[in-house]
Amino acid sequence: MVRLRPDDVKAVVFDAYGTVINFTEPDFIATMAEICADQDLDGDAAELWKRFLRASYLMRSEHHHDPVYKRYDQAWADQFEHVFKRLRLPGDAWKAALYFKARLADAPAFEDAAPAIEAIGRRYKVALLSNADDDFLTACLARNNLSFKHVLSSEAARAIKPNPAIFLKMARRLRLAPGAILYAGDNPIPDVIGPQRAGMRTAWVNRNRLRKPRGVPRPDLRVKSLSELVAFLVPDVE
Repeated sequence: MVRLRPDDVKAVVFDAYGTVINFTEPDFIATMAEICADQDLDGDAAELWKRFLRASYLMRSEHHHDPVYKRYDQAWADQFEHVFKRLRLPGDAWKAALYFKARLADAPAFEDAAPAIEAIGRRYKVALLSNADDDFLTACLARNNLSFKHVLSSEAARAIKPNPAIFLKMARRLRLAPGAILYAGDNPIPDVIGPQRAGMRTAWVNRNRLRKPRGVPRPDLRVKSLSELVAFLVPDVE
């Protein structure tokens, strides 16, 4: 059920990876396989990814209530070191982290991203807020010819989603009350819990039609694509 009206919104802030940028879990697993091949490691990519995620939860509580900020390249190196040690793999953790970063910098945008940002931008302020380091995020946006007046990374904010501080910093940049901002993201934990804690409206871009995790509040809007988000916010667009 829609709990939101287009007139309630003055700005739309997009998440990057998984929402605007087409880099999702299968791509992360494929990248793990590439890292194993690059370093001649006898590791299972899916298992490596599962343990890598677990390490992110353990080492900085990412996606939890109070995540600890750390640059992604350093955090990834720490996580790879932890996982390589647990799996008894002779991997170079820093080299793996840099490979990971390069793949994210080169990731393509979803086909509906640029048209949606353009259409929504004719009627609303648009911005991008991402858990990312500035270097690979800026490179990725430039590669895909995506431009936003306001871009806020976790590195610049010194906070990572779902910490409400990063969302409140964006609200100050936009000079809007949080309640006038719609945050659109693909991961319901950082992209619904976080902005709602900051007082923003939320749109869950659920491209893979996943079930909402238990304990996550209902988003104000659910869509299956950015095109569907356009249809809701700008219903008269051609």
